Formats: sequence, C-alpha cells, structure tokens
Amino acid sequence: MTAIHFAARCAALVCTLAAFPLAAHAQVALSEVFYDATGSDDGFEWIELRNTSDAPVELTGFSLGWGGSTYLSGAVALAGVVEAGGYFTVGGPESTPDNASPVFDLALDLESDLQNSGETADGVALFDVPVEEVTAETVPLAVVIYGAENSSGLLDETGLPGAVDVADAPGGSSIERGSDGVWRVQAAPTPRAPARPVPEPAGIA
Repeated sequence: MTAIHFAARCAALVCTLAAFPLAAHAQVALSEVFYDATGSDDGFEWIELRNTSDAPVELTGFSLGWGGSTYLSGAVALAGVVEAGGYFTVGGPESTPDNASPVFDLALDLESDLQNSGETADGVALFDVPVEEVTAETVPLAVVIYGAENSSGLLDETGLPGAVDVADAPGGSSIERGSDGVWRVQAAPTPRAPARPVPEPAGIA
C-alpha cells in the first residue's frame, strides 16, 4: 500500500468515526424530570436523559439549563457517557425514597433549584454546546416545558416559543416522556428505567 493510499484510507476512517457520534448525538433526549420533592427540593432534584441510538454518546460539550423567563436560571456542564439505549441521571446528590432513590451518573446539586412552575410555565433544556456558550437565544436540542402557560416564550427545539408539554406535577411526582413521545405527570417516578406503559384511551378494556 502506498503512502497516498494509506493516507486516503485514514482520512476516510476519520470521517466515518467523526460522523458516527453525530448521528447518535441527535438521539440524546430528556426523558424524566423530578423537580418538586414533598419537602425541601435542595439536593433532591434530578434530570434523566435517554440515548435512543445504538451507539454510546459522550456528553462532553453538552449542557443543561432551566428556568422560567429563560433557561439561564440554572445551568450545568455535562460529562460522562450515555450507553447505547441507556439512561443517564443528573442531580441530587441526595438519594432517598423521597426522590425515588435514583442512582446518579453525575451527582451534583442543581443550583439554582429547578423551578416548581405554576401559572407561568417553566422549562428544562438540553443543549449540544458547552454551558459557557449558552445564551437566551441558543436553540436547545431537547426541551420540556411544564405548567400552565408559556407566557415567557421559552424556546423549543425549533427556536420558536414552545407549547406547554405537560401540567405542573404535584410534590413527590415527576414528569416523564412516554414511549409515544408524550410528556405526562408520573406519580411514581422511574429514574434510570423505562417509562411506564402509555395509558390506554378511556373506554378500552
């Protein structure tokens, strides 16, 4: 094999390896959020991500943000790997029955605390840029907007003000994205586990 042929093969391999994570990259999404404990929220909140691709995804360069008027009330840089088809839980660091006893992949206190919502909706966003690059105009990779009305105009994945995905969850509950892509209040949170079955429509036995 000539040096030119070897260099060409190496370049092709580099391009293939570079493109492969990008394909998986878009398959990391928010899957569950626990933002309102029955007592103090501090140290008990968590956010779960899911990798729906068939390849591991390195989270270096990803970040989370949350808030009410923008996603800048609190933010955190992510680090670690989400295994293929796996879950990744960020938050805590407390793990007790009060917050469904999660096992954390990245244990840290979410400061400031996640918003508990109300008449004005709040949101959590996943960004595929480093936390220091996130601004109020940064378009998120994935979001969940929860509460009554998105009167603050929190952005969704299109870069436009998003619709509310789910109602405010009572204390001790979570909000969870079902296998059908619909967010629902979950009375029994399921950290690092598949979403509970999608409820059947009323009237079906």
